[in-house]
Amino acid sequence: MRYIEKRETPQYFIEEVKLLELELTRNQKRREVFDKLKCKKDLHHYLLTKEQNGLCGYCEAYINEFVPSHIEHIEALNRNINLVFDYSNLIVSCDGLCFTDENKRLTCGHKKDTKGYKVNYSLFLSPTKVKNIRDYFKYTDNFNIGATNLNPKKAKETIRVLNLGDHNNELQEARKKAFEEFKMSIKNYAEKRKKSLTSELRNKIIQFLLSKENLAFISFLKYKFK
Repeated sequence: MRYIEKRETPQYFIEEVKLLELELTRNQKRREVFDKLKCKKDLHHYLLTKEQNGLCGYCEAYINEFVPSHIEHIEALNRNINLVFDYSNLIVSCDGLCFTDENKRLTCGHKKDTKGYKVNYSLFLSPTKVKNIRDYFKYTDNFNIGATNLNPKKAKETIRVLNLGDHNNELQEARKKAFEEFKMSIKNYAEKRKKSLTSELRNKIIQFLLSKENLAFISFLKYKFK
């Protein structure tokens, strides 16, 4: 997971929220009002491209028009309904369908808002609040995610809630594929410039490619090539 720096709240979102808040009554659920946002498509695009570099806010899979995704409430509405329009609580998450052919939601944030699903928010690591969030996670030789010694309880709870470490969700294979593609991109970068891939050049290419922060599974790649 990577830290997501929130930008200035879009003015169109502020203005529409003011109108929708007038509709809120004791008999109308705030989630239903949120779903009435006419600017949801624009907001989704803004969050994804301006703040998240096209990556899921949790698993860091690349999201495009072919990958189902949604605007996610980091702190689920079934816990704090007052955060329904809190911009700092909004990111884009994939629907958890990226790594399965069975059309089952397996990863990321959809479970947090399920009735009865328990989340310890005192331990859950928010990608918009924890600037050094990458320091909490490590990756094994089989491309699985684990906890560092920084705060294992927080890392493990976050991994559990988002299902980022389940061997059955094929995230390991997705990270492995990203790893192999990154190694190939290093080689191709040098070949296009007709240069021999020395250790010094390789390190420079790696630093350059990783600095963009727009590669799928960028935190994993930064860990593996640190």
